[in-house]
This record gives sequence, structure tokens and C-alpha cells, in this order.
Amino acid sequence: MKNTRNVSINDISIAILEDDPIDQIKIEMMLTKHLSSQYKYRLGGIYSKLEDLITYLNDHKVDLILSDIMIDNKPIGLELLKIFKDTQLPVVLMTSSQDPKLFLESQKYLSVHYLIKPFHAITLQSTIEKTLEAHQKSKQYDFLDKKYLYLSSKAGHKDQVWFAEIMYIEADDSHCYIHTSAKKYVLKKSLSKLLEEDLNDQFIRIHHKYAVNRIHIQHSKADTVQLTEPIVLPVGKSFRKELKGFLKKHT
Repeated sequence: MKNTRNVSINDISIAILEDDPIDQIKIEMMLTKHLSSQYKYRLGGIYSKLEDLITYLNDHKVDLILSDIMIDNKPIGLELLKIFKDTQLPVVLMTSSQDPKLFLESQKYLSVHYLIKPFHAITLQSTIEKTLEAHQKSKQYDFLDKKYLYLSSKAGHKDQVWFAEIMYIEADDSHCYIHTSAKKYVLKKSLSKLLEEDLNDQFIRIHHKYAVNRIHIQHSKADTVQLTEPIVLPVGKSFRKELKGFLKKHT
């Protein structure tokens, strides 16, 4: 008697943001090829405008977004990442540009992978698989390898603030002000304890009053660092050697 083995195939819904009609057709055809033993891809829709994609996602659940970075010659794909940064929805960014600034900007967000056009169906589906698997591992290990803080924004209300959102931390005696691009939070804890007990190694102290998130550093000089906004913060003399080594290690 012939032995058979049941293989579980996961149905994956994908929404696409792409304004090139030819690329739209190519990507749709690539997704219909049955190359994966784990996933079957179902197209949720193809959109050429971010507003139309958002409207669709307000009423429909998808497992992943495929998005070109440049829409109408604007980096709309990066805008998409900002909008969905709190949802942790996996995103694969596509582009024909090899501008390293676009790549570095995209890496500030979680659950993002990158594809340079033109690409083959195997490359596309392999990247999607890796993105989905990384997303699953991230969810499994969030509590072991914590990547967020719960911070008070209003009386009785706490926000889940991901490490990637935190730009810098400002010490004020026994309190810390935690700055994101959207909000400022206050936490009753010293900066030393916060760095030691709650944050990971993407944060570094640069001054007795300041610590910064490595992914938001745009430029560094001997006595200052410039962050994304741009925000310029002082670097204390006793912290300069450590900061120089830290940046060298992560570049």
C-alpha cells in the first residue's frame, strides 16, 4: 500500500502596491506559480495608490504587503511603513533604485525585507517565505527577546512602544523622557537602569543626560550626533570613544 503524507499548506493573502502596469502583471503571474511547499499565495488586490490600499486594508485582512518604494516618483513605500509600523504587518519592498539611503531608511522598521528589480518568481517567493518565517519567529520571541516597552501616555492608558520607534531618551534625575517621532513619554526610572534592565544593545548612552537609538543616527561628529528629525544632541567627552567604537561595530 502506498504511503502518503499530508502537508499543511498555508493560504497567504497578499496586497500589492505598484503603479507600473507591466510590473503588476509580472508580479501577479509570479505569485500564481506553485513553487512553495508551505504556502499558497492569494492576491488580495493590486493598487497603484496608497490611499486605495489603505481603504482596502480597513475592511480586509492580509498576511503580507508587497510594495514598490517609488510610486509616482515619490518614496510612498516608506510612507506605508510609517503608517503600518504599529501593526507589525510584514512588508516586502520592491525597487529598481539602488540608492543606499532608501535601504537604510527601510531598515528602521520591523518585519521588512527588500527586493531589487528585476527579480525572478523563485526570488520573489523565497523572499516572501523568509519574511513570513521571520515574522513568526519575532512573534514567538517577543517576550523572551523583548522589543517594546509599555509607556503611559494618558491617565490610565499605556501604549506599546516598539524599540524601533524610540529615537532618544533624556534623563531628568530619577525620571526619563522617552522621545519618539510622534510622542514624548515619561518613565519613573533612571537612565542607567533603563538601559541596563529594559532596552537592548541598539541603544547607547552618549551623554550623562542622553541615550540614542542607533537606527535613528544620521550623522555623528566628535561632539554631536544628528538624528532622523533632524535632532542634534551633544556627545559627552567621556562617551566619545565608546560611541565611536559602537558605530564602527554596527556599520
